[in-house]
Parts: sequence; C-alpha cells; structure tokens
Amino acid sequence: MLFACVFVPYFVVQASIRCEPEQKRLAWSNRPIAVFDGPDSLPRIFACNAQAQIAGIENGITKAQAAQCPGIILRKRDPQQEQRAQDALLDCTSAFSPRIESTAQGIVTLDIGGTERIFGPPQKLLRMLAEQAARIGLEVNAAAASNPDTALIVAKGLIGTTVLPAGKEADSLAHLPVDVLPLSKAQMEILDSWGIRKCRDLALLPPVPLTERLGQTGLQIQRLARGEINRTLVPVDSPLKFEESLEFEDSVDDLESLVFVLNRLLEQLSARLVSRSLATDELRLTLGLEIHEDRDVRKKLPQPRSATFERRLKLPVAMQDTKVLLKLLQLDLAQHGPGAPVKRVTIEAQPAKRRITQGGLFASLAPEPEKLEVTLARIRGVVGEEDEHGRGRVGSPEVLDSHQSDQFRTTPFVTGDTKGVLCENRYSGSITMSMFRPPLVARVLCQAGKPARISFAEITCPIICVTGPWASSGNWWKQDKSWRREEWDIAIQLSHGVGLYRIFRDLRQNAWYVEGLYD
Repeated sequence: MLFACVFVPYFVVQASIRCEPEQKRLAWSNRPIAVFDGPDSLPRIFACNAQAQIAGIENGITKAQAAQCPGIILRKRDPQQEQRAQDALLDCTSAFSPRIESTAQGIVTLDIGGTERIFGPPQKLLRMLAEQAARIGLEVNAAAASNPDTALIVAKGLIGTTVLPAGKEADSLAHLPVDVLPLSKAQMEILDSWGIRKCRDLALLPPVPLTERLGQTGLQIQRLARGEINRTLVPVDSPLKFEESLEFEDSVDDLESLVFVLNRLLEQLSARLVSRSLATDELRLTLGLEIHEDRDVRKKLPQPRSATFERRLKLPVAMQDTKVLLKLLQLDLAQHGPGAPVKRVTIEAQPAKRRITQGGLFASLAPEPEKLEVTLARIRGVVGEEDEHGRGRVGSPEVLDSHQSDQFRTTPFVTGDTKGVLCENRYSGSITMSMFRPPLVARVLCQAGKPARISFAEITCPIICVTGPWASSGNWWKQDKSWRREEWDIAIQLSHGVGLYRIFRDLRQNAWYVEGLYD
C-alpha cells in the first residue's frame, strides 16, 4: 500500500489570489499577504503567508493594525473561493488515482498503489502532481508513505516532494518539529514545558506516563509521531461543477482589462477539465456590476433593473482550447456589453465528453469546428444574431414540417460527417428551384380558370403549359399570420428557350406572385 498526500501551505492566502493574472501573482510572490474577515466595523486578520508572519502580522489583529506593515497586501476572505480552490485541487488529483480523499481544507490524500505502470515511480508521480497543481494556481508540498497520516505529516513538514521508504517511517519523522502534528494549544504548551521539540523526543516518551498526563489523545499523537497508524481512506465523490470567480478591488469598465482576467479564469477551468478528461459545450458568464445611481441620473441614463449581467454561450461541439473560448467570449461581449463597470466575474463551464472524431479517407476537407465557430461569431457581430422574424441570421437552415412555402428556422452550424455519402448520389435526376426573395409581383390573365398569360418584371408572354393548382392553407387560428394560396407550375417561351416557373395566388389578397425559377 502506498499513499500520497498533497498539502497547500497557507491555503486561505493562496485561494484568495490564485485567480489573479499571472503577472500580478509573480509580483506578489515575495510580498506579505494577509486575509481579513469579520464584520465591517472591526475586521480582523484571519490568515497570512510566511512573509507577513516575518513582518510581525499575527492572526487576530485588526485590519488597521496590519495595514501599518509596509508593502502588505490585504484581501477580503471569500469562502466560495476557498471551496472552489478545494474543488480544483480534487480535480487535478483525480487524474492520478480513482480513490481520493478530501482530508481537510487544502489537503487531499490519494491511494497511488499500483500506479507505477502508468505514471512511473512515486517520485515522478509526485512531481507531476505538483506541476498539475501549479497549473491551477496552487503551490503544494507532496509526500508519499505507506500510510495516509505519515504522508500528511511529511507533506506539512517538508517543502517539495518526498517519498518515505517503507518501514522507515519513524526515522523519517524523527527530525520534524512537533507542530506538524494535530496538537491543541494546551497540548503544545505542555510539550513545550517538557522540552519536547521534535517528533523523535515525543516518540521516545514512555507510553504510560504520557497517557496519564495527556490521556488517550496523547498516546494517539505519539503513534502518529512514530508513523504507526494505519487507517482507511474515505473516498470523496465530488460533483462535476467547474466554476471560477474573481472580485476586483477596483471596478473594471473597459473590455480589454476584462478579457485579461477572463483569460486567467478560462485557463483555470481548462486545466480542471483536462484533469477530468472532459471538455465544455456551454459557458455561463456572470458579471457583478457596480451601479452608481447618482452618476446615472446626472447623465440621464436608464436605470438598470439588476446589478447582475449574465451571458450564456452555447458551443456546437465540446471544446478545451482556452484561446478559442476566450475569443468567443470577447466577441460576444463586444456585441452585448454589460453597460456598467464590472466588480465581480464568475465563469461556469458545463462539463461534456471530449469530442473524438476520425476523418474519412475519401471525405472532403472541412474546417476545424473551433475555428469555424470563431468565424461565425465574427459574422454575427457584423450582421446581428436575429432578423425581424426572430430567426438566426447565421447558421444552417432547417425546413420546418409545414406546408407553408419557404418556412424554415436557423440552427447552429456544425461540420457534417461526409464519410457515409455515396458517390452515385452525387448526380441525381431531381431538379432544383431558385427562389425569389421577396416573390415577384405578377399580373396573370386566366382562361377557363387556368393561367393563360403572365406579366412580371420585364417579361410579358403567353403561358404554353400549365399544371395545378395545388391549394394550401394554414395558421387559420392566427388572423395576422394565416395563409391561403394556390400554386401553379407554368412554362413560357423566352428568347433563349423555355422557362419553367412556380407561381401562386394569395387567396386572401387575390394577388399573383412568381415564387421561383426551375433550374
């Protein structure tokens, strides 16, 4: 049995800044950072990093006291960000083992027994774990041992990646300080009064006197210091919810700055989706707006009803490419902007199975779906999304199951699979018709109830052959959209030959129209 533990030092601090852009995170790497929480009247420091501790910042002091530290960065605590960071940590570790345990906040334990054939030796697996966690913005310590608790203690006490040899747990833990053990404040004071500083000193204490003074808890802590406790993991079945958010210190009112942040959030989501071998077919963008009513009144702008702006971007195929997703969001926001400064950004990716395709040997080349969707988004930005009838302007036309002529709707365009197309179907005996939009107004002279002469556009001539009529009607329950018509197919003599046309008479208006020309 072999277990690995991933530990995130200063988890609350890392969770509060992990979604910040990369340049800002690098600039903050050596600066003191503190996270405050509590009522607005008296916020207090909840957590801080090592640089802040060296500068004298302690948990429990007020925000005003911490602000006196030169160069300190103060962040407001957000429990939702901490939960999302924990979910992201579970996502990245699930790529290495099917049995993972959410041990505590910022701590994940996984069973890596038998994974050598897939990921190589444990030392290589731990390095891969650390690299995967770095992609989601978390710096971790990772350790592997024969039992979960020993791996956790080593991950807390040693920086980087460590693999403990089997049977040497006590020797490996001997030099670690006792504060890596789960001690209460009272127990820590007692051990400090006894002069116990290392795990080796605690492991050498006689069990009976230790139990008399600290109870069964003291004996349990001593067994932890010796690496003797074996327990069963409690696997977690985390829900597949991929969501990232970031709140700005100062509101953002230009698209360029907003896209800079969206890129970072999409990178986080893509890394999590890749860890789960998933993609996304829908993005939900929620922007928290900063509304200034007095400013809007002075400018005489309409007052927005809500301080939340939402956009939903449905994708034709499942995607993982951050650049494509970012470009689609950028084009959508350029056409449908929030109209107010943005204070908070939240992106949720709907998980979907990865797209697996294999091109046909004799099929014609088709554009990549990702590039095609970006091109279609650019076109929608120019021509608009819907026409006056509520139909999409960009997409694939789909004929509706109705007898009304030229009735269709627009569906999202996707590249079709042409592997099943037969060569003999390329040349068929059917004829096609070119439609006139709108239909051409015509004057028709009838004899014996049939069209005999027609005049439309610059053509005036007798009809040499006619078939019909075909009567159709529908939507009679809607007075404004009902239709009744008689259709005829006619042949007329033209200067260059015979022309075949489709004409119809609108029975409601008693008017004739030319609908199309047979090719």
